[in-house]
Formats: sequence, structure tokens, C-alpha cells
Amino acid sequence: MPCIEVGTIGGGTQLPAQAACLDILGVRGPNYEKPGANSQRLARIICASVMAGELSLCCALAAGHLVKSHMAHNRASATTTPAITPAQSQTSLEPSKQNACTPNATPEVGSCIKS
Repeated sequence: MPCIEVGTIGGGTQLPAQAACLDILGVRGPNYEKPGANSQRLARIICASVMAGELSLCCALAAGHLVKSHMAHNRASATTTPAITPAQSQTSLEPSKQNACTPNATPEVGSCIKS
């Protein structure tokens, strides 16, 4: 991360929950031997946590676990309507209005480009 602003003194760092978290990480308050070292360490901890989360997300996407877990836990609301794919919408048209890209249609040369 090129720039991340964090602080270990002042502001909300004196609140009980925030102070406890900073204590756990060992970065609460100023570092008298090396000014700014606690803030730099906190920034590194935050960056490492974000990178670990991103790596985990990429792995879940690549392995298909994210989609499977969303389907298993039914993250879609019950009131949503199912999505209509282009193939479904094309098949509901009259045969004369279907283009060559629809299933079971006879394509003309160059009329349907698929990548």
C-alpha cells in the first residue's frame, strides 16, 4: 500500500476497546527510542492482514468455494427473480426473430462470434 495513515497515540486510541487492540498488537502509544516505529508497525500489520484476506478471497474464487458457500447458505434473497440468460431470452422469441446465435439455429457465416 503506497500510503496508509494510522496512529497509535491521540484520538480514539484512548478508548478502552481501541487501546486494548493496540496493546494486543504491542503498538500502543509512542515509541520513545524510535519515533514513529509503532505507527509503522501498525501499518505493516494492517497491510499484511489485508493482503492475507485478498489472497484468501482469490483462492476461494479460484477453487469455487465462494460460490458454493453462497449457494449453500442461500445468500440470495427469496424475493429476487431468477436471472434470464441470453439463451433463455432468445428462445422465447418467435423463430423468425431469433438470431443465428441462439441454440438450435442455423448460423450464417460471420453472424455469431464466440470467444
